[in-house]
Amino acid sequence: MSKKLKKFMIGEVIFLVVLAIAIGVSMAWSQDIELALGLLYQTTEEVPEEDIVIIDRRNAGEVALATDSELAVHFVDVGQGDCAVVCLPDGKNMVIDGGDNKASVEKSIKEFMDNTFDASFEYFDYAILTHADADHCGSLDYMLENYPARVVYRPNVEAVGTAANPYVDPGKADLTPDALSKVSASYAKAVAAMYAANADFTPTVYVTDPSNSEYDITGGEGDGEYSLTFYSPLSDKYKGEGADNNYSPIMILEYRGFKYAMSGDAEEGNLEEFVAKVSAAKSDGVTDKYDAFDDNYCVNVIKAGHHGSENATTPEYLETITSPSGAKNAYCVISCGAGNKYGHPDKAAIDRYTAIGVPDANILRTDIAGDITISVRMDENGVFKMFYGEQSSEAGKPVDPDDEEEYEPPVGEAHYVYMEVNGVKLTWGLVAWSVYGVIVVGAVLQILSMALRSTRKK
Repeated sequence: MSKKLKKFMIGEVIFLVVLAIAIGVSMAWSQDIELALGLLYQTTEEVPEEDIVIIDRRNAGEVALATDSELAVHFVDVGQGDCAVVCLPDGKNMVIDGGDNKASVEKSIKEFMDNTFDASFEYFDYAILTHADADHCGSLDYMLENYPARVVYRPNVEAVGTAANPYVDPGKADLTPDALSKVSASYAKAVAAMYAANADFTPTVYVTDPSNSEYDITGGEGDGEYSLTFYSPLSDKYKGEGADNNYSPIMILEYRGFKYAMSGDAEEGNLEEFVAKVSAAKSDGVTDKYDAFDDNYCVNVIKAGHHGSENATTPEYLETITSPSGAKNAYCVISCGAGNKYGHPDKAAIDRYTAIGVPDANILRTDIAGDITISVRMDENGVFKMFYGEQSSEAGKPVDPDDEEEYEPPVGEAHYVYMEVNGVKLTWGLVAWSVYGVIVVGAVLQILSMALRSTRKK
C-alpha cells in the first residue's frame, strides 16, 4: 500500500469518526434541528393520535417554544402576605413579591422552592415588587439573596431605612422628583437585594412605569407567545390613606388566550385611574394597549387585590376586566393568613366576585387551600386549557349553550407531525445517518478506486 493511499485512508477514517460523533451529539437537539429543517412542523389538520409528536422542553433551557409548553402560576402560601412564582413557557421564571419578614415565611418559601425546582436552579429571570409594604417585600431579600433576579421591577418609592439605620437608595435618581419615601427596614433590605451584583451579573432594575411599553415582558413566538403587561399605576405620587398600596401595578399575564389579572394591593385611587384610562381609550382615537379592554374582554384568573380587601375590589374594576359569560368560569385567588387581624377577605369583596358570576367553588384562598397553582397547558387531546392543580376548566367559556354570545375557544388544536415520504417519517436521526451512510459508501469506493489505480501503476 502506497504512503499516499495510507495517509488518505487514515484521513478518511478520522473524518468519518468525527462526523459520526458530531451526528451522535446532535441527537440531543434532534427536535430543534427537525423544526429548523421543516422535518417536524405544526399543523391544525386532523392526524392520527399516534402521529402526534409531544416536545419536552422542561429541561432544555432557552429554546424555541414547543407546542405543549406550559405556563404555571404558583400562589405561595406565605400567610398574611403575597408571593407568587411564575414559571413561563420558555423556561424563564419570575417572582412577584416575597411575603412578610418572618422566619415562618422564609421557611414556606424554601419548602416551595425545594419542591418546585431542582438543585441546579440559581436565578430568577424577573422579580417584581408591587409596593413597599412589609407583607410583600419582607422576605423578598431572602428570596433574592438565594436566587438573584436578572431583571427587577420596583415601585416609585424611595427606600430610606429607619432613623436608627438610615439607607441611601441606589435607584433614587430613577425615581420621579416627587416620589414618596418609605421609612422601613424591610423595604430597604429588599431594595438592597434588588441591586446587589453577583458573580454572574449585575441586575437590571426598572421603576415600574406603564407608559413605557419597553418594560412590558414578552417571550415566545407565534401561538406560543406570552406577555406580562403593566397598566398602572398612572400617577407618580399618591397621598392619603392607601398611598403605599396604590403604587402597586395592575398587570395582565397572558398566554394562549388565557389571562391572569394581578394588582398587588392597589386600592380605589389606582383602580379608578385605570378604569378611567380604559374608558377614555374607547374614544380618544389613539391605538394603545388600553384598547384591549372591550366589552368582550375577560380574564380567567383574578388575583384579589389587597388580600381580598373591599377597597381593592371595586365593581367598576371587575366590570372592566371581566365579561358576564367569561366570569362564570373564572377563578379568584385570595392570598391571606388564617385568622388574620384585618378580617381578610372582606365579605363585601367576596360578594362582588360572586355578583359578577364567579362560582363559589372557584374562589380559592391560601389560608384554606395552602399553595395554589393555576396553569395553562395541553390536555390529552392536544387542546390548551386552564388547570387548577389537575382539574381542568373551560375558563372563559360561557356556561349556557344558548348564550347569545358566540364562543370561540382561545386556541384551537395544534400538533407537531413529521414530514413523510412514501409513508416513512423523516426524523433527523433517519436523515443524518442515511447521509452518513452515503458518505461512508462514497469514501469506501474512493479508497478502492485509489487502491486499484495504485495496483495498475505497479
